[in-house]
Order: sequence, then structure tokens, then C-alpha cells
Amino acid sequence: MSEERESLGRIEVAPEVLVTIAHSAATRLEGIRKLGPVPPDAARLFRRGAHQNGILLDLSDNKVKFDIYVIMDPHVNIMEASRALQTAVAEAIDNMVGITIDAVNVHVEDVVYAQNEAA
Repeated sequence: MSEERESLGRIEVAPEVLVTIAHSAATRLEGIRKLGPVPPDAARLFRRGAHQNGILLDLSDNKVKFDIYVIMDPHVNIMEASRALQTAVAEAIDNMVGITIDAVNVHVEDVVYAQNEAA
């Protein structure tokens, strides 16, 4: 038996909330040292979205797209860590807010080695 629910009103989620969820998902992943700085020219392009350290959110064309700038740990598979980041962000947004993400673009800005460690 299906139960129909009447709408009680509208629910709005601020763009900053989406960015915070993405930030939390990204910083918990193994292999990601920290989020990198967003290039100034990229931040200017996404004026209609929200951004936080290392994350840009683009809400244009009724689509939700993230650009995430990361600095990785050495000795991780960059491709696997990037895919894990894409999955983690998409699942976190879907689970917490119920919004489907159109894209999570990962930009690996650097790999940080310890001072006594060589590439």
C-alpha cells in the first residue's frame, strides 16, 4: 500500500551547506593531505556559486558541480584517491541532502613529501 504525503512547504539548502558537506567528505579521505588553494581566476568564474578553501561549487544551469583542489600525500595512487574523493562527495551530498551531483572535478595541485623523503 502506497502512502501519499502532502507537502508541508519548501525546503531550501544554502550553497554553503553543500560546500561544508563536500569539505568534510574530502578531508576524511586517506591520501588527501589537505585542500589546496583555489586559483584566483577560477574563483572569479564561479561567482554564482559558493566556495571555501579548496572547493568551488557551481550551481549554474540547474546543475550541481564541484571543483575540488587537493594536495595529496606521497605514495598514494592519485587516480584511485581522486575517484574515491568523487564518490565520497557525491554520496555525502546524496545521503545528507538528497541532491544528485552532476560532476565532482578533482584538481591535484601538489604532492607533499617529508623533508627527508625524495620523490
